Amino acid sequence: MGSVKDLEILEPPTEDSTGHAIFHFSDRYSVFDWGEMPKKLDRKGEVLALMGAYTFEILEEEGIKTHYMGMGEEGEIKKLDDLEEPSSQMHIELVNVLEPDFKEGSYDYSVFQNPPVNNYLVPLEIIYRNRVPVGSSARSRYSPKELGLEAEEWPEEPVSLDEPLVEPSTKLEEQDRCIDEEEAERISGVSLQEIYEITRKSNEIIIENVEEAGMKNDDGKLEFLYIDGDIAVGDVAGTFDENRFTFNGVQVSKEVLRQAYKKDQPEWVEEVKKAKKKAINEGVEQWKELMTTEPQPLGIEDLASEMYQAGANRYIGRDFFDVRDLGEVMSDLKTKL
Repeated sequence: MGSVKDLEILEPPTEDSTGHAIFHFSDRYSVFDWGEMPKKLDRKGEVLALMGAYTFEILEEEGIKTHYMGMGEEGEIKKLDDLEEPSSQMHIELVNVLEPDFKEGSYDYSVFQNPPVNNYLVPLEIIYRNRVPVGSSARSRYSPKELGLEAEEWPEEPVSLDEPLVEPSTKLEEQDRCIDEEEAERISGVSLQEIYEITRKSNEIIIENVEEAGMKNDDGKLEFLYIDGDIAVGDVAGTFDENRFTFNGVQVSKEVLRQAYKKDQPEWVEEVKKAKKKAINEGVEQWKELMTTEPQPLGIEDLASEMYQAGANRYIGRDFFDVRDLGEVMSDLKTKL
């Protein structure tokens, strides 16, 4: 399926109806779109599955449709509160995936203008930002005033926004791109209005629950499905891979691993950046073919694993994992970054 989870298809989707599948969340992780990194994070798969299940259940309580069916345990499909132990298996409603064609250095999305099926993955990721940290790509695309701020220049500190910034990007390209709303509607064949409404409401729900856990939701991303005229939230949401949460101003998310690679292996990070840029300029689809080096283990993977587990305990409000409190873990992790 991907770099961090695998897909088991129990019943494939048809042209007219959705199917049934299981996400098997693994302990693998990926940064900078590299794919599987050289060392795994113990129990990360269970963390993401449980956090995703919790998020889907609180979204559905508020009337937001998702593809979530329940968690797998001993051959049964259960809601989160009914689990006896942590599970890395999430049952989902499965839709068709229509792929854009890569032709002469660009992608052709014409299949989405007249889809041959009534259920499919919308080829967009919707990114929402409640804060703009230092180094965010949003700073290169917007001035502070364009986002409703009074400052003339971006300050050297994270900036909170009065209203979330919501942006579309491509989902099915080898190297996804931030795009404008006009292109998003053109390539996907769906209206962004409903998707944006769901995104903003989901963000509000996640913010409320994260703050009850003593954290903040800086930003996140959502994916969507078209199912017989309705829009549903797909993939997974509200996890440390999909969102950037903070605790006392310190990242509690996959961003910790990104920053660690920037600090410890800057040459590899720079080569990744150059390879991606070269691929765009030369119309090459597989940017990794241009790489000459590979990432090495960081040495903080065990501590990062504990961060994932402690953070999940806080977010879900149940001690699924026998680890130290998040505050203790983050104090140790902060000294490594």
